[in-house]
Amino acid sequence: EALGAVLRTFMLSFPVAVVLCLIVATLFMRTLRYAAVSTVPVVLLVSWLHGFMYAIGQDINAVTATIAAVSIGIGIDFAVHLSMRYREELHRRGDRFEALEAAGAGTGSALAASALSSVVGFAILAFAPMPMFASYGLLTAVMILLALAASLLVLPSLLVLAGGTDDGTRED
Repeated sequence: EALGAVLRTFMLSFPVAVVLCLIVATLFMRTLRYAAVSTVPVVLLVSWLHGFMYAIGQDINAVTATIAAVSIGIGIDFAVHLSMRYREELHRRGDRFEALEAAGAGTGSALAASALSSVVGFAILAFAPMPMFASYGLLTAVMILLALAASLLVLPSLLVLAGGTDDGTRED
């Protein structure tokens, strides 16, 4: 019964969290287009994380539901950082591909370094003698890697497809 309650709560809270991320990102970025593009990696991250959990036979419980909730925060953080840097570079350079290259070189490498240091820290927990801590460490490390992959591999294409310039006008 408790597991069912956790699952129902997650199924209710996930769409609410994504919508709230979209609203806050829209207010912060002052554009729905970039906010929506920045929210896509969050949805992918949660999907990939649950797929990984299924693949390794990990059930949803209070610990794994917590990781899924944290993944929304990590995912939107990574995506907003890269999106904002891209917009700054687009405003400065005017060319989408040059802006993407500059954003990836600066913020992308910083996100990768930050993520990898966190992954190492959480991966150490995977060797904990208590199975609950071990699974928390492993899943959190994998979640951070998936958040990084969604932000550095998926988001750049979406940013280029979103087009436009920093002031909201479209280039094409």
